[in-house]
Amino acid sequence: MTTTATGPAPGATLTGATGTTGASKPTGAAELRPAAIFSHRCVLQRRAPIPIFGTGAPGRTVVVQLTAGESPDLLRSANGDATDSLIVTTTIGDDGRWCAYLPALEAGDGYQLTIRDHGDVTLVYQHVAIGEVWLAAGQSNIELELRNADDAARAVADSADPLLRFFNTPKSGHVDADLLRAEDASAWLACGPETSGTMSAVAYWFAHRLRQTLGARVPVGIVDCYVGGTSISCWLDEPALRSLPAGRGYLERYHAQVDGKTLPQMHRETDEWQRRFDAWNAAIAQAQAAEPGISWDTLNARYGECPWPPPMTTFSQYHPTGPFHAMVERVAPYALAGVLWYQGEEDEPYCGEYRAMLGLLIERWRNLWGAPLPFMVAQLPQWIAKADHCEGIDRMLWPVIREAQWDASQTIPGVSTAVLMDCGEFNNIHPTDKRTPGERLADLALARVYDVTAARRPEAPTDAAMEPLEVDGPLVSGAVRADPHADAGTVRLRFAHADGLRFHGTTPGGSDPADDSPTSRTAANSGFAVAGADGAFHQASAAIAADAPDCVDLRCPDVPHPIHARYGWFSWGPAPLVNAAGLPAVPFRDIRVAAPTD
Repeated sequence: MTTTATGPAPGATLTGATGTTGASKPTGAAELRPAAIFSHRCVLQRRAPIPIFGTGAPGRTVVVQLTAGESPDLLRSANGDATDSLIVTTTIGDDGRWCAYLPALEAGDGYQLTIRDHGDVTLVYQHVAIGEVWLAAGQSNIELELRNADDAARAVADSADPLLRFFNTPKSGHVDADLLRAEDASAWLACGPETSGTMSAVAYWFAHRLRQTLGARVPVGIVDCYVGGTSISCWLDEPALRSLPAGRGYLERYHAQVDGKTLPQMHRETDEWQRRFDAWNAAIAQAQAAEPGISWDTLNARYGECPWPPPMTTFSQYHPTGPFHAMVERVAPYALAGVLWYQGEEDEPYCGEYRAMLGLLIERWRNLWGAPLPFMVAQLPQWIAKADHCEGIDRMLWPVIREAQWDASQTIPGVSTAVLMDCGEFNNIHPTDKRTPGERLADLALARVYDVTAARRPEAPTDAAMEPLEVDGPLVSGAVRADPHADAGTVRLRFAHADGLRFHGTTPGGSDPADDSPTSRTAANSGFAVAGADGAFHQASAAIAADAPDCVDLRCPDVPHPIHARYGWFSWGPAPLVNAAGLPAVPFRDIRVAAPTD
């Protein structure tokens, strides 16, 4: 089975360094050191206890104080009480860790956070805000930065918002001196033309939508915590992986690659690969600068494919458990509203195991945070490699991962999945439209976490009804064969969330087909297929039922007695069914067609 070389997002650094920093932050000393995520301009989660945590000398007292400082906003609790100062204390445990909890507070900005001991250490963080904090996690498609996404110049230029802030977690698979130096240099940044380009594009558009909707005085913070090219196993610890057969498989494959190698040998292999990787990137950048618009086909023919993946080592970012320990654990238990999860491309060779692994990750992270964190999952968009497409090959692996991501949202409380079947780029595993997934994830959060109605949206008319925000695309709810006395070969599918059900477009970014009708599609352009008793699926024509606007009728002359139907079950193909909100229908593998009833 071929492994997809997803790699880092184009233009992303392998360290997570932004190249832009604010004023240097207080880092403390061995006796008392807050976690790296605390800096000037940090955003703390509102309406929940606020953990302030770090490391230090066992037995030492830690005093945490949050004050209004120069802010016009007093510190306000949920019951309306207001004060200009809060103080809590804790003692550093025998394991060298400490955590103090500030009480739940309402949104505000301009506060001062002081962390000190009863000795010589006093650390002061300025411009602290209280608002909504989300962690953006996964691999390269959430790693892709705003400066490299669609309409980057305008988006970055228009991004100034002092209450939209982000923290780039240093990328690492190993806790060492290099990571500690990177953490010391890391800091929260307020979005603006000089900073926002290094933020996850998906997360930026997610946060931008929340800022538009939740109110002008509610800060939004994003914790960017991702590494391009990582499998889901990188984001779990070994005990969790060993608890599941699929997880044990990842560990066994990892050990087969590294066992028996010495540390110097692994460093030599990594250094050699790094030279090739850097040379390839430099050649590509030079060619793109000299020939704007040059195609990847030309670049690959001229310079070869990207030298990916790097060699597996015990210290790389890509080995199972690495980023979990070097990134996730070092952020937890920073209080969050929830998690954005966009990952799965690297796991296509083991797609049948992805649902179990995703459920394990959600459970493990919730246990780590000690909270039922909401997860907003970006379902993989459409994609296929040009070589496979030209040879008529569809490995049918991404559909399985999409199914797993959707199933998680249907079976695990607090999980929602944004369907992206109308997104993606042919032969480009890193599509540059990140606004669509970001805003769809935001709408899911607004509806499922914040209970926002359609009338709260900034573009809503002033007389909009207080109706739920529409976040669901058409979802098949039943299938039946037509009356055998009329047309035994017709299958009628009924859909939920089908207000304004219609057909629009074909493949992502493609032109409308010749049969561009909102009510019907030919078999080649419908995305639907049916099968008889032999289980062989054939493309089917589709039409919105004239007598039932929430139904689609399928017909295929090659299948006179259909008993199965599917939609969008491919890596790349037409998926034109949408509702009035323009949301794409959920793909499905197989629905059993019931016999007609009298």
